[in-house]
Amino acid sequence: MKISLYVLIILFCLSCCTQNKLEEISIQLDKETLNPVRNPGEKGTLRVTGHYSNGKTSDLSLSDIALSVRTVSASGNVEVVALSGDQLIPKDGGLAEVTAVYQKDGATYQAKKRVVVAPYYRDYHQTLVLKLFMGYDGELNEPDPNNVIFQKEDPSCLCTFAQALDVVKRVDNLTRGIPKIIYLVGWQRGGHDHLYPDWSIVNPKLKREEDATALESLRWLICEARAYNTTISLRINMVDAFEESPLWDTYIKNDIIARDVNGNLKSIWEYVKGHRAYHLSYTKEWEKGFAKKRIDNLIGMVPELKEGHTIHIDAFMAYWQPENRPLSPWHAKPENGGIDMYKEVETQRKIFKYWREKGFDVTGEGIFWAHPAGEGFVGLQPMSWWFPADINFQMVVPERLSARGRTHRDGQGDFRFGSSMQGEEIFQKDKDNLPGFLSQFCTMTLPWYYLSRLERVAFIDDALYYSDGVVARVEDGKNIIRKGDFILRENDNLFVPALWNENEIIAYSAEGYDNRSWRMPEGWEKVSSVDIYSITMNGSTLKQSAVPVKNGLLMLTLEKEEAVSIVPAGIPLH
Repeated sequence: MKISLYVLIILFCLSCCTQNKLEEISIQLDKETLNPVRNPGEKGTLRVTGHYSNGKTSDLSLSDIALSVRTVSASGNVEVVALSGDQLIPKDGGLAEVTAVYQKDGATYQAKKRVVVAPYYRDYHQTLVLKLFMGYDGELNEPDPNNVIFQKEDPSCLCTFAQALDVVKRVDNLTRGIPKIIYLVGWQRGGHDHLYPDWSIVNPKLKREEDATALESLRWLICEARAYNTTISLRINMVDAFEESPLWDTYIKNDIIARDVNGNLKSIWEYVKGHRAYHLSYTKEWEKGFAKKRIDNLIGMVPELKEGHTIHIDAFMAYWQPENRPLSPWHAKPENGGIDMYKEVETQRKIFKYWREKGFDVTGEGIFWAHPAGEGFVGLQPMSWWFPADINFQMVVPERLSARGRTHRDGQGDFRFGSSMQGEEIFQKDKDNLPGFLSQFCTMTLPWYYLSRLERVAFIDDALYYSDGVVARVEDGKNIIRKGDFILRENDNLFVPALWNENEIIAYSAEGYDNRSWRMPEGWEKVSSVDIYSITMNGSTLKQSAVPVKNGLLMLTLEKEEAVSIVPAGIPLH
């Protein structure tokens, strides 16, 4: 009897030991994204958890664990995060990875966890960023049938500041109040690509009649646009210089303008007759103190810009790609400073950080373009148009760290990763009627906004798997984005929650359809009927009221290129 009891006790203990065997460890972070710009002094806290065979978990003592952290992606490969006990201390922008190693009972366990340091003032992965072309003085040097601007009656004044506010209102209606940033192109005297490096003269042709100066009109527009979920800012340039610039003689005197290998000034292009463009050296301008000076002067001239916390630097290149040479071959010579593209990039990083110090994010025209191999300004530049198609980069670097605008000049880009829009070509063509704007917004920005809130988990067999059970892939020849049975996209038929508004879905169809059933998303289980509003430039109008939802399905009919907002019945539209 005693022996049997003893055996049972032994077997029970062995069973408990087996059930309580450590199977794996994991790293838990209280914050997976740190933002030292918006939250000064912010730190993260980590803990390491053991997972046992009986399904239980417990936190392990960090004194028994080896911890390390490395930079995964950051401009200049800087230190992104430092470890101090259980604290993660942000050091610079980028992506880092924490590794934990734990040994017990002759076994070694390892866990990894990534943390983002996004030192930005704005959330570009949740913002529609656009460009609005205002004007361009001059006559084309050579005929360009693809240039819509110079086919207009007066290219020098395509959109005044007063007209720009009308554009802002129409766009806000079409986009259902999504947060927006619009950069003005050609806001300076002479319009697009004039006066650089000077930024001190606002284009008088854009002035409102009731204002004394064009500067007053610009400042008025910035303030008025805020009521329409829109930040107005400026598209500027820090690499080009023109002979008509008020700063030309000063920059020549201080040896800032780029020169060829023989020390001669060399124009790089002349798109408009008699209007030759030259490059300057970022490094020479920085060393002479002029870069900071013109940044400070612009902010002082238009203080309203600071509330928007964003500026767009066009063509922020580090070498002249068409000729595969430094910006200034003369200054690249060792005896003249050795300012090659690598030194120019070092200066560009200083420029990014100075703008940040002054309260601004700097967005750009591209990454991995006209820079040293692998330089994407990760952790410095929060958003870029013409985003690279590199799948590995997109799987590693999350959207909240490096967001995309429109990725391709033609088409919608890769629907699995998403692409936003730019709008500039639409505004140039017809700023009053905005042809194609609603289509681009619904087929590109709308699904991109939804996907950008999620983590990209895996790319397998051409399917992109996201967190929260979302997958984007081709099914039976159709471009599909789904979350289980909930279909967000089938080709150019969209049915996507407008997550910037509460309890709203936007549906759109490129070709139209009759009586199609859509499954409602999570959170709409108790909604028995909906109101449907047509989306137009002039606002949203009620199309149908109290449309029934049966068994979680909504029957919907849309015309070609029609978009509607769907809200629970009786709830006012936002």
